[in-house]
Amino acid sequence: MNFLNSQLPTPDFQLRLLRARLVRCWGLGIGNWELGVVIASMLLALSSGCSRSNEAPSAQAAPTMREVTLPDLSRMDPSVQEQVKKQYQSMLETIKRPGVTDEERGKAYGSIGMVLQAGEYYDAAEPAYLNAQALMPNEPRWPYFLAHLHKSRGDTARSIELFNRVLVISPNDVPTLIWLGRAYLDQGQAEQAEPLFERARQTAPQVPSVLVGLGQAALARRDFGRAASALEEALAIDPGLQSVHSPLAMAYRGLGDTAKAEAHLKLWKNTEVLVPDPFRRELDLMLDSGLSYELRGVRALEQNDYKAAAGFFSRGVEITPGTSALGRSLRHKLGTALYMSGDVPGAVKWFEETLRQAPDEGLDETAAKAHYSLGVLMASSGRNQQAITHLSAAVRFSPNYVEAYQALGDALRRSGRPEQAMTQYAEAIRVNPKSADARFGYGMALVRLGRYRDARDWFDEASRLHPDRPDLQYALARLLAAAPDDRVRDGQRAQAIIERMVESNKTIDLGETLAMALAERGQFAEAVALQRQLMEASIRQGLDAVTKRLAANLLRYERYQPCRVPWTTDDPIHSPGPPVDPGLLSSAPTSAAP
Repeated sequence: MNFLNSQLPTPDFQLRLLRARLVRCWGLGIGNWELGVVIASMLLALSSGCSRSNEAPSAQAAPTMREVTLPDLSRMDPSVQEQVKKQYQSMLETIKRPGVTDEERGKAYGSIGMVLQAGEYYDAAEPAYLNAQALMPNEPRWPYFLAHLHKSRGDTARSIELFNRVLVISPNDVPTLIWLGRAYLDQGQAEQAEPLFERARQTAPQVPSVLVGLGQAALARRDFGRAASALEEALAIDPGLQSVHSPLAMAYRGLGDTAKAEAHLKLWKNTEVLVPDPFRRELDLMLDSGLSYELRGVRALEQNDYKAAAGFFSRGVEITPGTSALGRSLRHKLGTALYMSGDVPGAVKWFEETLRQAPDEGLDETAAKAHYSLGVLMASSGRNQQAITHLSAAVRFSPNYVEAYQALGDALRRSGRPEQAMTQYAEAIRVNPKSADARFGYGMALVRLGRYRDARDWFDEASRLHPDRPDLQYALARLLAAAPDDRVRDGQRAQAIIERMVESNKTIDLGETLAMALAERGQFAEAVALQRQLMEASIRQGLDAVTKRLAANLLRYERYQPCRVPWTTDDPIHSPGPPVDPGLLSSAPTSAAP
């Protein structure tokens, strides 16, 4: 036999031989450790044998690169266009450099992808990310950014696929677990989402967005007890998560606790539950653009970091002209951040700067917001006419601005112009029929005008429309107990309404109304006893004006006379709006002075 001409055994033959020898070893009773040595030696021999071949091994084929081109950048500020072009040129120089490594090329492609994504040029960013991913398959950020890119496009399926790819590379990455869990929840797949939030919780047990995800997944599975527990834990860590009150109310309703459900619904506001996300922050920092600084500032505001927010908005203002909508938005937000941090003069300066850059007429959201902000500041400092001027301008620039209509109605009512106030409250209700605050203001304007029957009917309907608003029921009861018009009063009904309310909330106002109802029904002894208790509480709290009012009614009841004044003309209920601090604008710019 010519051994020189014989071929080496094929890999298939070697594997069959290996299998036979393993069976033999097992049959002879060789221990696990010795068996491991045999297997290792055989695999080593096999790998050595397989590497020998008549042909030289072929080099691994390089991945095919997609073409990356710049889109039309004309909608960007000139300074930002220059940044993008420089980054693109840097990429071209890197990928063409002799001896460049795959990692260097991958980072170059990834960086231009991030710049383009930050500018919302998703189509142009995608091939850059795909190149980076092909060159750096073990780097999690490229599939991560691609996942968010597809999420922004609305392609949830592709986004889910890419988030899963990130977890193959980095199994316990908390932001990815949260985003993927949320994506599954959006698709109605709570059973897929919940294990992801559980994994995230093991790494980050005190992150509210993880707990909220767990709660929402449990709620979707109708596990109301677990949902309530997780959501309550999230609120305990961050009470500012007002949007969590809605799913928490649903959880308590599912548990049959309607009182807690209603209490949480009253606290709900549409706020964002933030995800702690270093990669996203890195993406935000890619461009020195007004839009990116606005985004960063808004996130800082949401986290109550007013100093950082003011810093971001200031940098945005520096590079964005005030003649643009974005420039005015940045200036208004800068004023807001300064106000929240306690710098009232600085806030006024930037609100007025926003108005200087705004058009004189037409629709303009930023002008409306700046006028609204200045209107509230003027009302807070007791400058009521200036408040009315600014708030009137706010609704002129934005005819659907509910908060501005409400504030304008309050300012007009505070200045003794209830009929004009009613027009503004009616506009607020037109824009948002669910505005209970506007309904209350409208009803109190009717009271101020002496239209007691209309006010009673108004509050009667408003109470049915908003059964969760005790102020509407209180106003109705007060009119039923003490309105000067005999056709309006109904002491028995007033007493029934107030007795239900005081079961859960005992206040001087409610107690005073109950005493009015008792006196209206001729139960003067009970009214006197209750009124004296209220006066003692008022004296203990140092409420001199309230004590004086209570004393006047006590004297009536002691004389067997019912009350016929639901609210005195100087009652604070007729002066709605923010608390007044005359010194608030003492150091404000001269243009803000009367």
